[in-house]
Amino acid sequence: MNENPFEDPQQPPAGPPRTSGKAVASLVLGICSFFFSILTGLPAIILGALALGDIKRNPQVEGKGMAIAGITTGSIGTVMLLGCVALLLPAVQAAREAARRNLSMNNMKQIVLAAHNHESAYKQFPKASGNMRGEGAELSWRVHLLPFLEQQALYDQFHMDEPWDSPHNKTLIDQMPAVYQCPNLVGQPGHTVYLAVTGPNAIFFSDDMGATFQSIRDGSSNTIMFVEADPSEAVPWTKPDDWQCDPNNPTAGLGGIRPGVFLAAFADGSVQAISNDIDPATMHAMTTRNGREVVNR
Repeated sequence: MNENPFEDPQQPPAGPPRTSGKAVASLVLGICSFFFSILTGLPAIILGALALGDIKRNPQVEGKGMAIAGITTGSIGTVMLLGCVALLLPAVQAAREAARRNLSMNNMKQIVLAAHNHESAYKQFPKASGNMRGEGAELSWRVHLLPFLEQQALYDQFHMDEPWDSPHNKTLIDQMPAVYQCPNLVGQPGHTVYLAVTGPNAIFFSDDMGATFQSIRDGSSNTIMFVEADPSEAVPWTKPDDWQCDPNNPTAGLGGIRPGVFLAAFADGSVQAISNDIDPATMHAMTTRNGREVVNR
């Protein structure tokens, strides 16, 4: 017989206090979040919150301190990941840009070498358009360098007596060799920003005869052959359309791809990053092959 007439006969006697398993798991996962970050940090926060709810509803459940500690450590571990990402992201972006820049410089070096081999074979550099036989007057020098870029098969597909945008030649634009593809230029298939420096006194000009090494009186290390132009200056790679220096604004159309600099390939085979703030007179002097200007760099 129940000796206490006031005790609810259906209410079980209170047992000993017990520790919340969720609180324990929250603390363990929270500590692990220092090593596994959000993978264990987020579960630690969730389990800790659930444990606090259980403890609040049931006084016999203990472990409030562990639940709070689990939430705290889980939050710290998760925030540490976000902090690391914030710190590493600029470094990752810088590394990617450095890789793209190195690839672009390598492309330009190959183009210069091909131009050198063209000069060695024909005793002159290619003209801004056309070839040594007077054919292909409306095809870019980029087409006529193909045999010197291990692209003889592609070169043979062109109709040299037709312009770059003839029905046949236009079908070859999509076959642009990788060496003409700037890694920073996206969304413009068949287009290139590797442009020759053209003009009356440049290495590339539209005369009956192309320039020779002997005609570079200003020194090959002081004479720019090719530039990496802005994306807005991109042209179909077969089109005889290039970059000409404006004496009043010598860097117009340049410097829009890389922070503070643009790439330029010189007649000696070197590729250099040139500051966008270069002295205008110096820049103009480097675009001529025999202007006899003094180049101060």
